[in-house]
Amino acid sequence: MRKSFLLLILCLPLFAMAQDDVVVKGNYYGFNLYVMNPSVGAGFCVTQVLVNNKPTSDELRSNSFEIDLSLLELKTGEPVTVVIKHTAGCTPTVINPKALAVKQQFSFLSAKADKTAKLNWTIKGDIGEDAFIVEQYRWNKWMQISEVPTQDTVKKEQFSFETHPHSGINTFRIVHTDNTGNPVYSKSIKYTSKNPEITIESLKVVDKIVFSAETMWEIFDLTGNFISEGYGKEIEVQDFEKGKYWLNYDNKSVNFTKK
Repeated sequence: MRKSFLLLILCLPLFAMAQDDVVVKGNYYGFNLYVMNPSVGAGFCVTQVLVNNKPTSDELRSNSFEIDLSLLELKTGEPVTVVIKHTAGCTPTVINPKALAVKQQFSFLSAKADKTAKLNWTIKGDIGEDAFIVEQYRWNKWMQISEVPTQDTVKKEQFSFETHPHSGINTFRIVHTDNTGNPVYSKSIKYTSKNPEITIESLKVVDKIVFSAETMWEIFDLTGNFISEGYGKEIEVQDFEKGKYWLNYDNKSVNFTKK
């Protein structure tokens, strides 16, 4: 009886040390893993690292360390299972688990406009969480006109956006940031609108600018400082200082005078 009791006492520390391992699975693509390793008393959280069931020789006595997969003679694409064993009461963190993820190259397969000026595009590869940016070439520059969430999909890998085209030939493009942080652009999308050109009642105004139809617009002073922007048929300018301003609207740029 006394021996059984002593055996139980001796086993208690082993049960106290029991803890779920941290496991990362994937494939080797030439990248190493980096681990945050909390301090525990006079030591550190991680006790051992196994790669494909074999212990590594990485230095674990630090608050951060590298699992150097390049030393293991792994082939590109070879399956990898990393098991990080650690003490109870702490949890190490793998900073870059996606290093073992398949690197899918993002690209646009198609991008076009239908008869109603709706933009439609299809993609391939990993799009992550960053939204698509819809841009229009207007007033001699590319302008962001909207964002389309990656979850807002017509079908898997198919997306669309309703535009408000100006008169004449419109040019659009879609931009997305890939998993390397670089922007990827669709081809330019052309759309010819049959809408009549928008006109202005007068370029000399007191209270408001009135267009012949709704339009996107923006106003700058003559030194190029941005004043305001919007979309609509009228612009309230009663609070503007008297003088000349640049007005971009429809597909043109003009000067107007605030009296």
